[in-house]
Amino acid sequence: MPAISAKTVMELRDATNLPMMKCKQALEATDGDKQAAIEWLRKQGIAAAGGKFADRETPNGSIAMVLGEGAGVLVQLGCQTDFVGGNDSFKAFAKELADLALATGADSVEALKAHKLGGLSIDDAIALKISQVGEKIVLVKVARLAGAQVTGYNHGGKIATLVSGTGDIQKLRQVSLHVASANPAPIALTKDQVPAEVVAKEREILLATPDVQGKPEAMRPKIVEGKLGRFFKENVLLEQEMLLDAEKGETVEKYAKRQGVVVTGFARLNV
Repeated sequence: MPAISAKTVMELRDATNLPMMKCKQALEATDGDKQAAIEWLRKQGIAAAGGKFADRETPNGSIAMVLGEGAGVLVQLGCQTDFVGGNDSFKAFAKELADLALATGADSVEALKAHKLGGLSIDDAIALKISQVGEKIVLVKVARLAGAQVTGYNHGGKIATLVSGTGDIQKLRQVSLHVASANPAPIALTKDQVPAEVVAKEREILLATPDVQGKPEAMRPKIVEGKLGRFFKENVLLEQEMLLDAEKGETVEKYAKRQGVVVTGFARLNV
């Protein structure tokens, strides 16, 4: 085997951002061939992801947000520890994936994985990052929102939101701050957009509550519909009480109207 020079090790380190010893190990395993060493390292990452890391949970991570002309993207990357989730290199990797999603129009994990990052498949790029950080990494979610204008808010990579619409972009951003802060988080823009199965489940739960069951059977459907109205006010974005920059009791819809903006959509991810 040819001697592995310090220069070659440094070149591989610059290309992969991996520790010197790991780069030297890869070069020794591939007779000093840098390209083969990179492939060896990728395989090590894939083996780690499918082997000793396979059953490990990834409750931590980071969300990257990228805004473009008439579109915005959120990419959530999961990892095992908060330490790695807060690492600048890990966040930069999430940002690279978000940039790729924005450029390619990817709106899901599957769609993003159809593209390559720096000449590597997304799975191989993740495998290489696993080799760098030494713990399991997964591509959790990709959200894309398009509209006349798109703005957003990213709270330290832990909660990130996008809002689309027309009008003053700063007022739309206030709505994105509301989406990040609202509890419960909104599940739909309007009542009509709440999934039918969610409404059906809520009706089922409300009907089973003691205070509804204690009423005459003929009255129960009307009581349930009344209670369902409260569910919509709590969970539908335009019907929620605006938390920021608002008048007392003002809904998001009334706030938007007062500010001369129209909200057409939103997206929210949280770690």
